[in-house]
Amino acid sequence: MILVSSSEISKQEVVEIYYLRQTTENLFGFSKDDLSILPLRVHTEEAIRGFLFMQFLTLIAFVQIRNKVKTKFTVEEALLIMRNLKCKVFENEAIVSELTRPMKDISEKLNFLVPKRAGI
Repeated sequence: MILVSSSEISKQEVVEIYYLRQTTENLFGFSKDDLSILPLRVHTEEAIRGFLFMQFLTLIAFVQIRNKVKTKFTVEEALLIMRNLKCKVFENEAIVSELTRPMKDISEKLNFLVPKRAGI
């Protein structure tokens, strides 16, 4: 391996910087492949920073969900199943429809509680 740099870097930092770069490339690889990010059409630095921040948050959520449901579902399957969760909204409360078995499995694996009723 040959590393060329315009600044002087200590031997100890070289390996750390290399692995940081590799980790960053892996995260962007996830974003491009799994999250299907598209080329940006932005005109300001604030817009690109905001977009990258949102992509980073999405990537964190994606990895967390994948790690928790990977034995039984893919992230895409889990989200498709959970999007069918509905509720009826009344004047003072919302009543959540009954969860299917896959929905219960996903909510248990993600460790979140789906209430039967919610006040408005």
